[in-house]
Amino acid sequence: MIDLHNHILPGVDDGARTVEESCAMARALLALSVTTVCATPHVNEWSTAPDVGRLVAELQETLEAEGIELPLLAGAEVRLTPRPVPARLNATPYLLLEFPYDSLPPSYEQVIFELQVHGFRPVIAHPERITPIAEDPNILYQLVRRGCLGQLTALSLAGGFGARLREISELMLEHNLIHVIASDAHDCGDRLQAISEAQALCGDRAVELFEETPRKILAGELLKPAPPIEIKKRRFLGVFG
Repeated sequence: MIDLHNHILPGVDDGARTVEESCAMARALLALSVTTVCATPHVNEWSTAPDVGRLVAELQETLEAEGIELPLLAGAEVRLTPRPVPARLNATPYLLLEFPYDSLPPSYEQVIFELQVHGFRPVIAHPERITPIAEDPNILYQLVRRGCLGQLTALSLAGGFGARLREISELMLEHNLIHVIASDAHDCGDRLQAISEAQALCGDRAVELFEETPRKILAGELLKPAPPIEIKKRRFLGVFG
């Protein structure tokens, strides 16, 4: 497995607080058969973007000194603002884009269009946990139609955020709105441990979602996923989508 979304860098954001915690996360990831991790600290236009490349190199050196053979790549989780930080995943055209949790900025479609015009391909981080998208998953359908990709959190599919988010996650997968599943781990807790259960739930699609697609993204390859399917209006757990 390649973990495309992970907060393993120490002391940068709300992820690992110390190098020791980073090492513990790396050991736990290896135990779950994760072979590569993309470090994706939070960045936005109001904060100074960390030198992720340098921090990844420093942590990689520490891991090697500890005998922890887990390759790290540099990325970022970019906050959707009027001027998103152009921080790429492993220096590719792909950019992991995080929406505000409770509302959609009025100009979000224009911002994404401008990113695409400048050669970026947005990967929407955990759309199932963004309230407006969870309430109307066809918002994600429209974004995928326009060339974006969707990244699901493993714990959402495993039910760790509740039955409603699990059903929304399943619905998004069924309609080709999700292209990669990642841990979004901040520590060694539930998000990280949910990887195995989420893989099992994906059945025959696990290799595609956990290995093949993230590998292609981090290699900068052009992805041509299956066409998204619009979600017909239905009621599920009190939500219309």
